[in-house]
Amino acid sequence: MPFREALEHMIAVMYGVTYDAVVTHFPPYEAMLEEIVAFVARSVPDGGSPRSTRVLDVACGIGNVSLRLAKEGYAVVGIDGVRHLVEIAREKSSPRGSHLTFQHLDIASHSLPGAGSFDVLVSMHTLYWHPNPTALLEACRRALKPGGHAIFLTYERPAGLKTFHEVRASEGLGAAVRALRWLLPTMTFELFRESEHRYLSAAEFHETLGRAGFEVVEARQTFLSGLSRLAWCRAK
Repeated sequence: MPFREALEHMIAVMYGVTYDAVVTHFPPYEAMLEEIVAFVARSVPDGGSPRSTRVLDVACGIGNVSLRLAKEGYAVVGIDGVRHLVEIAREKSSPRGSHLTFQHLDIASHSLPGAGSFDVLVSMHTLYWHPNPTALLEACRRALKPGGHAIFLTYERPAGLKTFHEVRASEGLGAAVRALRWLLPTMTFELFRESEHRYLSAAEFHETLGRAGFEVVEARQTFLSGLSRLAWCRAK
């Protein structure tokens, strides 16, 4: 494995294994997770039920989103390009049963089993760092059934002191100090990563999704005073 790739892998694993400690019982993260759950519920095909709805979680990491959706009864497949993170996700999901599975693959460079059979796709903060965003989005489009829905989230700007000050201005000093629980490890993680960081405006985000074959149905800012953008899309 080339040195840079090995370094990126090591950093991803280190951040992944500490992720639970960072986000568990962190209200802004849990609120964002509930937004995703609500949009997935709105994406269930007419006449369908959670158990009959197939959901793909792209770059699932240690499986937090997948686990939350499986709790609602959806049939969930989580995928990630870092094997160790997938192994952690599998350990966490072992009591969940057969309607939640994890696979080690990068959707942009590997063939996805069951492509074209998913009703809903979730990609949380993958687009801003992925080395091949065009291939990533094209593969996401192929994963869905015609007319299927996707929920994409991407960061609008780097995690940093600007976010701290914005949270302080909108929610007070206490909320800003609590936000450091997520901001500080994330800032450190981003400092040592060498991957290109791609921060998109709303117009750029929507244009990128449109070129990949997605129609943006609804969009909003979310998470820590609008640090992240969410787009609920339909596959054209």
